[in-house]
Amino acid sequence: MEISTQFEHPYVLLLISPLILAGLYYIRRGVSKWIIISRIIILSLLIMALASPFSLGINTVRDDAPKITVISDDTMSMDLFNKDLGKKVFDALQPKTPTKFREFAGIKSPIGDEVIGASENNNLVLLTDGNANYGKDLFDAISLVSQTGTRVFAVEQKPLHNDASVEIVSSKNIIIGNENVFNVVVRQAGNDLRYKLDVEIDGKSVYSDSVTQKEREKSIPITGSFSALGSHKLKATITPATEDRFKLNNVFYRSVFVVPKPKVLAVTIDTGSPLYTITSGLYDATNTGSLPADLSPYKTVIIDNKGAVEINADILRNFVSNGRGLVVVGGDMSYDKGKYNNSPIEAMLPIISRSGEFKGGRTIIIVFDSSGSTATIDSETGYSQIELIRANVNKIVKTIDRDSSLGLVAFGGNIEKKEINLMNNDAIRKEYEDWVQEIGPGQLGVNPTNFDDGLREAVEMFKKVSGTKELIMISDGALHADNMESGIKIVSNFKDQQISPQFIQLSTVFLTEKEKYAPSIAGPSTYEDLAAAANKKILILNPDERINIQTEKSSEAAPTPAPTPTTHEYPLATIDSNHFITKYLNITASITGYNDVIPKLGSDRLVATTRGKPILTTWGFGLGRVAAFTTDNGNPSTDPTRPWASEVYSGENSRLISSMINWAIGDPRPKEGDVVNAEDIWAGTAGKVIVTSDKQPPQVNLDGAPLELSRTGPTTYETSINLDNPNTENFHDLSGYGIAVNYPLEYREIGFNEKLKSVIESNGGRVYKEDEVEGLLFLDIKEKAVRTVNEPKSEKEPYLLAALVLFLTEVIIRRIKDYRKERPVIEENQLRTQVAE
Repeated sequence: MEISTQFEHPYVLLLISPLILAGLYYIRRGVSKWIIISRIIILSLLIMALASPFSLGINTVRDDAPKITVISDDTMSMDLFNKDLGKKVFDALQPKTPTKFREFAGIKSPIGDEVIGASENNNLVLLTDGNANYGKDLFDAISLVSQTGTRVFAVEQKPLHNDASVEIVSSKNIIIGNENVFNVVVRQAGNDLRYKLDVEIDGKSVYSDSVTQKEREKSIPITGSFSALGSHKLKATITPATEDRFKLNNVFYRSVFVVPKPKVLAVTIDTGSPLYTITSGLYDATNTGSLPADLSPYKTVIIDNKGAVEINADILRNFVSNGRGLVVVGGDMSYDKGKYNNSPIEAMLPIISRSGEFKGGRTIIIVFDSSGSTATIDSETGYSQIELIRANVNKIVKTIDRDSSLGLVAFGGNIEKKEINLMNNDAIRKEYEDWVQEIGPGQLGVNPTNFDDGLREAVEMFKKVSGTKELIMISDGALHADNMESGIKIVSNFKDQQISPQFIQLSTVFLTEKEKYAPSIAGPSTYEDLAAAANKKILILNPDERINIQTEKSSEAAPTPAPTPTTHEYPLATIDSNHFITKYLNITASITGYNDVIPKLGSDRLVATTRGKPILTTWGFGLGRVAAFTTDNGNPSTDPTRPWASEVYSGENSRLISSMINWAIGDPRPKEGDVVNAEDIWAGTAGKVIVTSDKQPPQVNLDGAPLELSRTGPTTYETSINLDNPNTENFHDLSGYGIAVNYPLEYREIGFNEKLKSVIESNGGRVYKEDEVEGLLFLDIKEKAVRTVNEPKSEKEPYLLAALVLFLTEVIIRRIKDYRKERPVIEENQLRTQVAE
């Protein structure tokens, strides 16, 4: 690849201007215009060559002696591992190739910064647990340096010692009277830990039990509620009965601040729904049938199953932009069923209210045989091949799940196709079934079997979709040998195109009668070759399987049974388990319906069906937060299609609803007086304090001592605090707002970070076991030591060649003209000579 031409001495090009002026001067003096223009071009080309033109060619270079930097993590948490391994790896690599050694230590792990700082070398080898807690994010750093040609490798070390840490994860500001869940998270470096866990709230024991833990991380939910406003203290203590290297991370303190119930507006007429029951029980909820003009008293607005025409988007836009929350709940009058698409309300939402473009669903394309050979009667069933093929295709059409999309391709003399559509209603299924019944060998040609064109058409259709791609090919097995080479080539690319194929044969007639069709028709063995190109085998259906459906040869119509409602269940799955709403939340519910939407770019998709349809999607809008919950309010109804989401509002699953509304609310405290925000802090790590106040400036004290605040906005002020010794006092007071200080952050995440392996491998590197390092590491680095360099390439030759060609052309033309002028004179002289003789 080459980059556009540049000039080493661009100022030389300025000589072209006086050259042009001189040419114009001589043209006015009567010199031949064409000669002057030719000379200007020739001299301009020479000047451009004199300016030294060049292009930068991007070339691939393989290093026989690649440069390597070994980065050894010697921080406190690495005491669990063999800290000499980094030096050992360095000593093994140094005699083979240029190698540097970098080491960092202390109570902070800036691993990402170290990776970026050492990226001038083309290969980095990390000896670390992968638990970065300071500076640049490690995984972002690996991705960044990999884009510049640096390869990152690592060694997965097994801990020599085990250790356990404890942490309490919860909201900082919680609502009075509500039952809150405090997740006590216990982590270990190994996989065998026994301990006693004690939890206290305001000095009173609320949990005490012995625990055996095999997993690296375990979350134990503790529930509690508060009846008094203000700061409250939590304490979790683990007492390990097995090896525990560090003791200071066995106790964790948490300070929470209890506030009055925030005001929430529920725009709904369904006050008997589980959604409203939860809302009115947890918050100071007001119900209204339509959106009022004044929303200032409320922290969050919940819109329940309203059409776009019922929502004043201008009022909501101002409300949310100023830091408030919005939750829009779906139903049979909302989102795609409520004309949200391209409406003002949709502009605020993190979704697009239409289907068919969402990345992550399943698409199936059936490529089926309708060539002349399908008119053959199957002796074992009495049906023709085309009847069996139609019936099997329509069996799939009838049974495909509502979350999947389907396309059809029929091959014969011509190609017929039915475009891909989401199979979410019976009308579409009936349309597809009728289309299949119209396809036959008489329509698409008698003899040809251009199955390769059918496969090629399916590949083109797959290019328009994303997500899971499945192809089902159904044939009688009589495929033409003339098309086989092309077909095998198409099928062999399925893996790279992420297409999962299946090959089905409905008849064995060509196993016994293959000689009748040879050599123009390939038998089942060649159909097997086609399947083998995709590492698959053909499935030959036995007679019972071939007729295990109703075909069009049924002589008597069966009585039509009374229709019964069909209920489809869609299990839910957490997509992002690190978000505030879904963290430590175990969702086990299924729903029977949803609104079909597409997440917008920049949104956070938190919960979806197992087929990938979004159910909970969030994003920030201005200073506020918006959640799109695209299923209903869970209210029982006589309509068999509802309720869609009753399971979501019951039991442990209902925490999803309260967490969603809590996230939309944000800080539940009213914006009155001085409002202090500060998270609990880790020893040795500065904590940020944010104060919102109309006073200029407000007065905030830490344990009675005034803090110096810096103004960061019209009503906001900030400062930082650093409490290095958690052993003297664990709870502190910020003008009535409590904060806790805990052990250094270095001791929270312990053991080898499993995510490091996937990140390194996805960026072209590799993670080795300890016993693989010396044997494989250097060989792999040398094999992957390929880098791209920009090398200048001279481009003078084209300019010099063009000037030479133009000059020679001019000389030749002039010679021809001179010859034509001289020829009459020569002929006249010859004639006079002849007369004289």
